[in-house]
Amino acid sequence: MIVELEDRWIIRLRGITVSAVSQIPDDRGLIVEMGDGQVVLKTSGCVRLTTGPGSAPDAVLVIGDEVAELVGSTVLSLVAFKTGSLRAIFSTGHHLNVRGADPGATGHLEIPGVFDWSSCQGVGRMRLSDPDGT
Repeated sequence: MIVELEDRWIIRLRGITVSAVSQIPDDRGLIVEMGDGQVVLKTSGCVRLTTGPGSAPDAVLVIGDEVAELVGSTVLSLVAFKTGSLRAIFSTGHHLNVRGADPGATGHLEIPGVFDWSSCQGVGRMRLSDPDGT
């Protein structure tokens, strides 16, 4: 399920369905539940949900009720970086980015009993419940 590289962890969740999305009031954060709540991603601070890659010049920032467009989509790619950043790409073309270097940005991704990734102040930490990461 987890592939560790020198600078990142590739989290093999390709094909898992987004079951719920909610915004954290006054925080710019999101809670994304996947696989009927088996996987939960909580973000806070400066989180960017865009249509298309966040770094592209024509990227459109998704705000407000538009975040609900993620519900029913599937994960295409999910990568957590050792710098505390996280990038998720969904079948709808949305990209979710947490930049670990941004002040106040945090992230937490967990599958209970499998792994727990967290990000705070530019550092990403991975704790595997299964030492093989399978």
